[in-house]
Amino acid sequence: MRSNKFTLASLLIGLVLSGCFGSDSLEDLRKSGYKSLEKQEYAQARGYFLKALELDTRDKETLVGLAQAYRKDSRYDSAIYYFKRADIMHPKDREILQQIREVAVALGDWQTAIDAIESMVRLGDALEPWHEQLADLWQKNGEQGRAFYHARRAIAFGTDNPMIYLQTANWAAQYDSMSVAFEVLDSAIAKFGPSGQFLVNKALLLSFLGQHRPAEAILREVVARDDPPIPTMQLDLANVLARQPDRAKKQEALAIYHEIRDLLVMQYPIDSLISAVDAQLK
Repeated sequence: MRSNKFTLASLLIGLVLSGCFGSDSLEDLRKSGYKSLEKQEYAQARGYFLKALELDTRDKETLVGLAQAYRKDSRYDSAIYYFKRADIMHPKDREILQQIREVAVALGDWQTAIDAIESMVRLGDALEPWHEQLADLWQKNGEQGRAFYHARRAIAFGTDNPMIYLQTANWAAQYDSMSVAFEVLDSAIAKFGPSGQFLVNKALLLSFLGQHRPAEAILREVVARDDPPIPTMQLDLANVLARQPDRAKKQEALAIYHEIRDLLVMQYPIDSLISAVDAQLK
């Protein structure tokens, strides 16, 4: 008789447990999953969402919740898998595309991030605010031409990122579009003021084109701003002076090289520059 009572009690406990864990509704499982997410119990949240997914493999809230549970746990491969699965089941959903973009960036999957942005634009997002990020993503994806295109558009849209200007000017120079490079640098100076980085880049472009005197004038102004002067700025000035045929310019360049040699010897081949100018003077 005692044995029968024990068996009955065990059966009742089994039924209770089965009721708790085996017959939860889709809605209850989703709610439990999101509650676990709020508590930062990510593994437990995934358990609820995976069980909910067994009941409905297409459910948007379940797929997104499961992806978020992986994302918040820095498991980006799994996160993007379920976000993409949600996108397949529920196309043209901007919220899902935005999540895909963010996780793709964290994962270093540049093409997927680009595709997500382009999909959001097709859904109605304005393209202009995305130009800056698209320039960065296309550059990382190895498509410099596309990056240059979007960087120029970002500047036209009024980006406040000074590095975009410097990078765009550099790309323009590589493409032999010197007029565009100067235009970009001049617009940066107009927007941000006569910052040393913009002025130095403009001077170096001028010197590259053989316009050493205006380049020298710009660099002298930049060097004179700091007391003591910045050695790398002095190096740029000395290089421009050394390229000129005037003997006095070369002698000044040589004096600057000697002055900054010990400061930059580990970064730049100052000794070889000194030898080259010495040979020209002799």
